[in-house]
Amino acid sequence: MRVDGRPTGGPAPTVEDPVRRTAVIVVALLIALLATTAPASAQPPPPPPNPSDGQLGASREAVLARAAELGRLSGIAAELDAQAAEARAALDQRREEAFQRLLEQRAAQDAADAATARVDAARVESAAAVSAIDVAQARLDAFATSTYQQTLDLGPLGLLTSAENPADLVERAELTALVAGEQLRALDALQRARIGRANAESTARAAEEDAQARRAEAERSSAAAEQAVASATAAADEQQARLQELDGRRAQVEVELAGLRTADQGLREQRGQYEAYQQRVAREAEEARRRAAQAAAADPPPTDAPRAGPGVAALGPQYTCRAGVPRWGPVKPWVSEAGQLLRCRFGIGSVGGVGPRPNVSDHPVGLALDFFVDRPTGDAMADCALRNRGVLAIKYVIFRQRINSGSGWRQMEDRGSLVANHMEHVHISFEDRPGGSLASVAC
Repeated sequence: MRVDGRPTGGPAPTVEDPVRRTAVIVVALLIALLATTAPASAQPPPPPPNPSDGQLGASREAVLARAAELGRLSGIAAELDAQAAEARAALDQRREEAFQRLLEQRAAQDAADAATARVDAARVESAAAVSAIDVAQARLDAFATSTYQQTLDLGPLGLLTSAENPADLVERAELTALVAGEQLRALDALQRARIGRANAESTARAAEEDAQARRAEAERSSAAAEQAVASATAAADEQQARLQELDGRRAQVEVELAGLRTADQGLREQRGQYEAYQQRVAREAEEARRRAAQAAAADPPPTDAPRAGPGVAALGPQYTCRAGVPRWGPVKPWVSEAGQLLRCRFGIGSVGGVGPRPNVSDHPVGLALDFFVDRPTGDAMADCALRNRGVLAIKYVIFRQRINSGSGWRQMEDRGSLVANHMEHVHISFEDRPGGSLASVAC
């Protein structure tokens, strides 16, 4: 030993030694600072929305109801389409019949025009017959007047008494024959004129009656055809209006159905995302626990670890195996004290603390610990934790698909996996405030 207190036989310290030691200390402090602050600042992402089974069922029922309504309307639309097709076919037939009636009306009009022409011709013939009668009557009147004025005796006795000699008798006989023939011709002409007039008037009346009958029939046929076309058009228009109204309702239901399907698909995608999130968080938690267990098994207790709090230290050396476990994350101080006590008392190497969870949990806020144990150790530790529940500020304990909040164990629902059912670890949730003095804990 030298006078200055430095040991002999070793290399003399240089000026760089304090600097190097200072740098090492600074780096160590930075690493410790990052290790303690990173978990607190890195908050787990919030879970995606998880629609309930009731919401999914109601959404599916709404989709099925709208689809059924659309099917019903489509069936009605098919019937209306058939009825509209029948109405259009009937309208086409009525229009064809109306066209035929129009042709018949035109033919009747032509016949009426021809009959009118015949009436006019008959009237001309009747006028001519009247004129012929007048001429024949005038001739007959003139012959009678002449006979009277000349005092001719055209009978046989008159011829004999009036003749002066045989030659005169012959001449008088020839004259008598001539006069008689002329009289017969005049009478015949008068008779023919009267018959012609009667025939002409009869023909004119018949032609006029025929023309009137044809015109009336054509008008009735045309009116009936127009009425049939109007009725068929109204029926077709009504069917078309009903079909258009139904098409509008069907389009509205299709829009509603598309919206419901989109919403239903969105809910199912949310459920899928939530389930994927649960699986991912479970894998991450399992991986973190595995690494924590490996690290705890491979990492010997540090010689310079900080000492446990006075409450834990007062319990004896079996409760102070290791005071600091930074892998827990930023749990609450009373949670850390209780966790250290239980971990050391029961020799537990793997403990999980702050971390994300797929559902509501005390882990993200630093109020829960998971102790990975076998069944006998877990039963003993759970019994110890529950007997000291008030002092350790324990809210409830979960182990092997059972929960106990101080009033006895109750069975829980099956969550689908060993980890979710807490078959290989004891879960302890803590109150949000400290309990009592740990010096009174006895396990």
